[in-house]
Amino acid sequence: MGMSNIIAADELGQIRRAATGDHAAFALLVRRYEARIVIYLRQTVGDADLASDLAQETFLAAYQALPRWQPPPDLANPPSRTTDLLSPWLYRIATNHAISTLRRQTMSARRTPVSAARASFSLEDAVIGRELLRAALATLDEDDAACLVLHYVAGERYGEIAARLGISSEAVRKRVGRALSSLRRAYAAMETGEQR
Repeated sequence: MGMSNIIAADELGQIRRAATGDHAAFALLVRRYEARIVIYLRQTVGDADLASDLAQETFLAAYQALPRWQPPPDLANPPSRTTDLLSPWLYRIATNHAISTLRRQTMSARRTPVSAARASFSLEDAVIGRELLRAALATLDEDDAACLVLHYVAGERYGEIAARLGISSEAVRKRVGRALSSLRRAYAAMETGEQR
């Protein structure tokens, strides 16, 4: 058995122990993934405190769902980072939590009159642009949004994203393209709505 397979088998053992309620094994998994998940969420939502809260929600959801998690079908070829067996699954959970939060914020912002928002906040153009981006991201499919953020915000290449999410590089390319098209439509709709 090669070194990468030994490391993958060790992580798989931790995952299985955590799935049966072993808190120490789960704590090791959290330590392994937490920093990356928090960074990803911070890049997605643009707020460090919110990212930390979402990371906690992600790991809570993961802990509750871990008994249903299935390992990759072929552990002979584990993900490129050999200790990242949970990576695709955790990023999907984190993305779902982030997108749900962004959607709730967008819905709440739509209910706030524009004049009241302008009166209570002094925003620079960059901040307004970031808020528009968050609102537009909230309209995207979760998987498309994850690929877009990982590529353009985190600066990852298609192959890196593919390994992280457990999909092909071609699927990443298509999701990024689809997300860009959706963003353009969302921005156009926002611009039209502002001019009314």
